[in-house]
Amino acid sequence: MIWSSTFSSSYQQQPGLSAAELESFTAGWHLPLTESERQEIVSRQRNPFPAAHPLHAQYTPFDPGLWSIPQMPLPASYLDFLRYSDGGEFGNGDRYFQFFSAGELRAMMLAYEFPEYMPGAVPFAMDGSGNHYIWDMRSPADSEGEYPIRVSHSGSLGYEDSIVIAGSFLELCSGTTAADDELNG
Repeated sequence: MIWSSTFSSSYQQQPGLSAAELESFTAGWHLPLTESERQEIVSRQRNPFPAAHPLHAQYTPFDPGLWSIPQMPLPASYLDFLRYSDGGEFGNGDRYFQFFSAGELRAMMLAYEFPEYMPGAVPFAMDGSGNHYIWDMRSPADSEGEYPIRVSHSGSLGYEDSIVIAGSFLELCSGTTAADDELNG
């Protein structure tokens, strides 16, 4: 794939990953949560209801120790993109991409608590308007090694509030309609 001609705008291309960096990333992005990751997630949780609210006593924090991270391989097209640019910002028509670097992908998945709100989902980019581009890995990859790509807003993560925006990474990158327009259209 010739990524330099895929996007109409390249706002911030990053150096691509070396073979060794790519191998390290693919070996580690989906490992079980570490104890420090679990502790950090637990420390962020707060009861959203004031003490006088009737639901305050019913609040139960979730247990990230129960989370499962998908064990599926990442699409070859995405790995090829990381060889071209490890993250970065690109555009195509009205569609904008803020791709996570290999070092950010896992951190963003955990920071937004995807295993809690969208089990089987792996976010890999945002659109600059609060929407995530997400692989739906609840089912095995298709014959090309691709997964459906969903878009969901950060403030309303869930399969019921998301839509499939593309059937492959290349299809997503070639699209020109803003994710917001697709999601709210």
